[in-house]
Formats: sequence, structure tokens, C-alpha cells
Amino acid sequence: MRDKAPGLRRLAKVILPIAALAVVISFFMRNRLPDKGLIHESLLQSPIQTEDDVPEPFEVTRKDVTYTVTPLFSYELWGMIVSYHDSASFIDVSHKLWNDYLNVKDVCVIWGKNVETGVYKRMTFRNRDFTCFYRYPDSETGRIFTENCLSNNHLLPADPLVAAAVRKARKGDQVRFKGWLVSYGQKGAPYSRGSSTVRNDRGNGACEVVYVTEFEFLREANAAWRTLYKLSLALVVLSLATLSFL
Repeated sequence: MRDKAPGLRRLAKVILPIAALAVVISFFMRNRLPDKGLIHESLLQSPIQTEDDVPEPFEVTRKDVTYTVTPLFSYELWGMIVSYHDSASFIDVSHKLWNDYLNVKDVCVIWGKNVETGVYKRMTFRNRDFTCFYRYPDSETGRIFTENCLSNNHLLPADPLVAAAVRKARKGDQVRFKGWLVSYGQKGAPYSRGSSTVRNDRGNGACEVVYVTEFEFLREANAAWRTLYKLSLALVVLSLATLSFL
């Protein structure tokens, strides 16, 4: 079989190292945070939280589990995603353990002075199951950074279309989402997860829990690099398969 397609094998040998290099480069470039000159002007404003149009508690069912959702405030936020966590990730055990299929993703976002100054370019951010961590390299950066212009948001999509948009969101994307700050828990259970209702709290319970009815991309980051990563990864797999089976 190997002698029947020498041309394909030679082509695969040429493509494989090029595609592998493209995978490595695009893997890192696809998660770059945009420069402050590329920040959408709407991100300069603070989130809006009001008592208007807050509905009564309602029930939502996901994967045969029914949850009671209690809206607290109407909420709208414009921000740039600096890190995120998918609840379906293989490293996430908490959501599976608690049968929480409503919170599909957490996004850590910044806005206001943190995007206006560009301080985020000096910093590192990362997420785990329920927490956003950030680090700055020196005290000067710490003085510029504004803690009240960062929040970690547990997102509960209202429908499949919103859920698809939420799952698509990546680091560097500038987004707007709207809905309600809520508490929620399994129907009949004696406990629930609550939401922060201020932007200046810290530690346990400081995250916003948002039942999302609208999710919009204002500016998607690194679209070309993301496409190159997917394409080059596919070429690596195809080249390896060609060299293995022909």
C-alpha cells in the first residue's frame, strides 16, 4: 500500500512540519488580548443594574434536572473576556457532582479604567471552576489596576441560541450580555447559589450569577489566528494519517 501513493506521502511529509509549526504559533496567538486602541467604546461604561422588569421566580429544566431561578436585579454588562472556564471541561468536577447543568460557562471580564489604561496587557488572568485569578508583576501595575472594574460571571443561558453564543466566547472577545442577577438551585433543595449584587466585594460569594437572555459579540478577537489553529491542527492530523496508512 505504501508504494501506491508516493505523491501523497511526499506531500504529507512537506505539509506536516509546516502545519505543526502553525499549530504552535497560532495556539499562543489565538488568545492574545487586544491592544487598548482596539477597545470598543461601549466597554468604557460600568455595568447597569436596576430593579426594573424583574420577574417572579421561575423554573428551568436542563438534562432532566429542574431548577428554581430567583431574579434579583436586571443586569447588563459590556466587557472584555480576559479568562474563562467551561463547565463541561474534563477538569471540572464540581458542576457534574452537583448536577449543575444550568451554569454552562464562567467568564472573567474587565471594563472601564482597566481597558482605558491598557493595564491588562501587563497582567495574567486565569479561571477555575468558580473563581477568576489575576496577577500583576509589580506595585505600579497594581496601583493602575482597578479591582472594581473586573468581575467573574457565572452564565446561565436562557435558551439554546444564547447558550451557543456563550460557548463560542473566548479570551479577548469584547461582549455585551443582558439578563438578571439571580440565585438558583435544584427545585426543592434547601440550598441555592446566590449572586453578588455589588462590584466592590471580594472573595467567596463575590461572583455575579447571570441568567442571560441576550449575548452579543461587539468585537471578536484573533479570528484569523483561531481559524489558522483549527486548519493547521486538521492538516497535522490528516498528514499523520496519510503517513501512517498509505
